[in-house]
Amino acid sequence: MSENESDKEKSREPIPAYRDTFVHFLFGSPGNEPILMHFLNAVLESDGQLPTASVEVQNPFNPSTFVTEKWTILDVKATDERGAIFMVEFQTSERQAFADRMTYYGCRSFGSQMFSGSAYSTINPVIAIAVTTFEMFRKLRSIHNSFRLTAKADASVVFTDKLQMHILEAAKEKIDRVSELPPALGAWMNFYFYSHLKSEGEMTALLQDQPAVQQAYGQYRQFNQDARMRALDEAHQRFLHDQATDREEAHEKGRAKEKVEIARLMKNEGCDSEFISRMTGLSFVEIERLG
Repeated sequence: MSENESDKEKSREPIPAYRDTFVHFLFGSPGNEPILMHFLNAVLESDGQLPTASVEVQNPFNPSTFVTEKWTILDVKATDERGAIFMVEFQTSERQAFADRMTYYGCRSFGSQMFSGSAYSTINPVIAIAVTTFEMFRKLRSIHNSFRLTAKADASVVFTDKLQMHILEAAKEKIDRVSELPPALGAWMNFYFYSHLKSEGEMTALLQDQPAVQQAYGQYRQFNQDARMRALDEAHQRFLHDQATDREEAHEKGRAKEKVEIARLMKNEGCDSEFISRMTGLSFVEIERLG
């Protein structure tokens, strides 16, 4: 690599630690199970639950197929007395349907465990974990909020804890409350929020006493220095952008077609062109062409 290329490489903005490409690389690569288990147990500890003993990733990181994966939810099977199934995802844009989508995938994972003749008692808990970079629950103070099916009259009465939703808000509005979390989860939240913003020395100090998170940060630095991984991330982001653009264009085409159909009905009912144009936004020429 030439000196100019080296300088260009150094000047590139680091890929954030919450980017789905890196998250799948970190948690889905063989040999990184202890790092993943530390993160999961940090979430469980913060919620007052017992730790899991071991983990197995159901959809390990595969660079050859990752680029065109639409949904980047990490499925993890944990081995403990509950046999829990974990689903981990990172959300960087505040979308109205995010909670519905998270609920859908959690319920689908819950229901897919049933086979013909199976007993309901064999269903394992599903623990869905989402790290968001925006504030999702402004009325709740904590960075970590967990949800279960509870009684409306008394939330302390739990219908079942076999379906759990955990939201971790690594957001600027709440990051100053990280000290209120248990040390392990606090270190993970600092890692996700600050890794691309602070220097190596600052991050080392921030993650002290948490070797597993320090190891994750070391892999984060290697990931950002790997040209192949950066190219993979760029390709995946481009794919997601193209997918979003295609959906938007399809939506716009649908709206345009709907306007034409409305204008045609209005014209057939005898409405004048000026009124139709005002209601639909179509030009007089477009209205005149309607059959």
